[in-house]
Amino acid sequence: MLVVKNLEVFYGNFKAISNVNLELRSGSLVAVIGPNGAGKSTLLKAIAGMLSYNGTITIEDVEVRELSPWERVKYVTYVPATIATTVDITIGDLLLSTEGVDLGLLENYVRMFDLGSLLNRKIWEVSTGELERALIVRGLSRFSKVYLFDELLSHIDLRYQIRVLKHLRTLVSAGRLVLVASNQLSPLLNFTDYVVAIKAGKLLAAGRTVEVICNELLKELYGVKAEIVKHRNIIDVVPIDEVKTELNLS
Repeated sequence: MLVVKNLEVFYGNFKAISNVNLELRSGSLVAVIGPNGAGKSTLLKAIAGMLSYNGTITIEDVEVRELSPWERVKYVTYVPATIATTVDITIGDLLLSTEGVDLGLLENYVRMFDLGSLLNRKIWEVSTGELERALIVRGLSRFSKVYLFDELLSHIDLRYQIRVLKHLRTLVSAGRLVLVASNQLSPLLNFTDYVVAIKAGKLLAAGRTVEVICNELLKELYGVKAEIVKHRNIIDVVPIDEVKTELNLS
């Protein structure tokens, strides 16, 4: 279980996360949604122990800030959407460039996500989507209790979106907790159990996906009207238009 209590994160004098409280059970896939600058990445990085924070963050009753880097690998893995491509390393080097990688898992994931032909190419020689697949594989190749994916669906194409999300369902069936931050709600919401919605660093809503996703929430988060299709286990969000606001030019 992941428990976040009274979480605050500051960048200098700017409060990026304000009094967030969450309890998320193992064996769940959670969508973290909100507009650009809402604090999604900051929340994930705090949970990963990458940022200083006020409050408490515990995984299986262990406080994240008290874990050494090597111990932290066993508890939590953070996967960015991309990295700077100016570093002169190959995809193969990238896959091995983090602590705690299990080589057996790595070999399986390289096959699963079709990276074999890219291993000897420099990271600046592959597409953004191919680089993101490599980062996903690197993150999955560690045995952690909690996995955090930042903008998971930003660059990979539809086939790999489905393949990744289906595999994340396999992980949660094995008792892992997976959080996915994304502004791309479809097809993500079809695979998630819960939604955490934040805006301006504050928690707006948290609960089961089918109960939380509604027009009122989307208007509050993104300022859009949308058509929401819910049928059995399928949830599709189709943005229709911006919510009109009156401009005061006086």
